[in-house]
Amino acid sequence: MTIDPQTIAIYDEKTDEYATLTKGVPHDLARFGAYLPRAARVLDYGCGPGTSAAYLAKQGHSADAFDASEKMVAYAQKQPGVTAWQATFDQFNAQNIYDGIWASFSLLHARREDIPKFLQNIHAALREGGYVYIAMKLGSGRHRDNLQRLYTYVSETELRRWLTEAGFDWIDHTTGEAPGLDGSMSAWIGVFARA
Repeated sequence: MTIDPQTIAIYDEKTDEYATLTKGVPHDLARFGAYLPRAARVLDYGCGPGTSAAYLAKQGHSADAFDASEKMVAYAQKQPGVTAWQATFDQFNAQNIYDGIWASFSLLHARREDIPKFLQNIHAALREGGYVYIAMKLGSGRHRDNLQRLYTYVSETELRRWLTEAGFDWIDHTTGEAPGLDGSMSAWIGVFARA
């Protein structure tokens, strides 16, 4: 398994708190939805409590979701219109079935050396012309936060290279700074790309 067990245990423990933190519709999610065709098939990749998948389902899309945390998946399965299951990134191997994949602050828990392979798997899962959104924390190295969740920090240049090598066209990106579950502020980047 490529996900840190301690990180998953923290998400299992803090599911309700995290669900409260992620309520609402982030601007990037509404924008991602605008790229999708009507009645698209979408995936929330590393879905957490499934609130993003639920938003996409409410917009008329067929919403799948997966996460490595058993408690997060149980929460996501209660979201209207969402089909959710437990899996890790390395277990995901769909082929040519999604119009869009939403990977918001999920891949940042993968090991740096695995991220390019996971981006290739995401590309393979998308139909031609499908869209992906990926949000990561900006920085360098691999560190634990105040809750002891393990993160891989990336640069814009690094993320751009990985996406290009996986076969994506970089469309646009947003950046910002926001508090996380541990209360600390983090700089982040969100990328819109097309297969």
